[in-house]
Amino acid sequence: MFTGPLFIVGAPRSGTKLLRDLVKQHPLIGIPDYETEFLPRLVKKDFGDLSDSRRFNDFYAWVGRNMYFRYMEDEGRLISADTWYRACQSHDVKGIFEALCRIDGKVPYGSAGVWGDKSPNYRSHLPLLKQLWPEARFVHIVRDVRDVCMSSHKAWGKHVLRNAQRWADEVGECCHAGVPDYLQLRYEDLLEDPTRELTRIAEHCGLDFDERMLNPQRPSENLGDTKGQVGIVATNSQKWKTRMDAAIQQQVEAVCGGLLDELGYERAFPDEPARRFSKGQMTRWKLEDGVALFKFRVRDWGVRGAIKHSIAQAESVL
Repeated sequence: MFTGPLFIVGAPRSGTKLLRDLVKQHPLIGIPDYETEFLPRLVKKDFGDLSDSRRFNDFYAWVGRNMYFRYMEDEGRLISADTWYRACQSHDVKGIFEALCRIDGKVPYGSAGVWGDKSPNYRSHLPLLKQLWPEARFVHIVRDVRDVCMSSHKAWGKHVLRNAQRWADEVGECCHAGVPDYLQLRYEDLLEDPTRELTRIAEHCGLDFDERMLNPQRPSENLGDTKGQVGIVATNSQKWKTRMDAAIQQQVEAVCGGLLDELGYERAFPDEPARRFSKGQMTRWKLEDGVALFKFRVRDWGVRGAIKHSIAQAESVL
């Protein structure tokens, strides 16, 4: 019997939050409300023997810089170091991470439930996750890059062409990682026939489909065109056809055309030669994206809050 972990991955603005909120309505699947994202960095860190409570407290101070814990703290649901420490069946990377996800996802040890995590950035770490948990199963949701780029630009001001290059590289890497127990679905197919796609996921976990999976209990998005809406918005696709400038479409398809073809997406410019953007150009756009993201945080949290969260995010990757 499969009891986890189940990892939901995908590029940002590809429907990962919606998919998580649908999947976790299954009574036997539990996934935290926020993205952990810290696991690959934890693997690289050396805190010594974390069964020593003093060392665990040092680890807790480090990991608490991650945005997952900031969001939990803001909601008054922060898991204490002592609660987390006592919940661990082992104090290695696997045991620590599993204990956190089980506490937050409400999947107790010994239950029949499946524990998991939804962190988009783990799309680049599938081999590592499979090495840690040979029993792990993966669900990778993909979305048309042209809609991804427009959604990311609307949400955070991200540069469309940089985002296109990253989509081609990172989504392509995930698609071709070659790990066992990998299930891929398209966002557009989820909107068109959610019962079919959610049945595939349930069966991937060795479970029967449950009708409750069709009815999330809260809005999945706080940004974008579906902000504040509960459930599946069937019309939230192919907006690039009417909203994206043709010249931008052409450049995006030049970078992403091969993967678009592979994933079954139509192209407006099927004969456009393949290209890549230079490292220098990508670096310049990355700096612009950093400025745009800070301005977004200022709008949400004010200057002091934006500085606090930006520092926390920067520290969390050190």
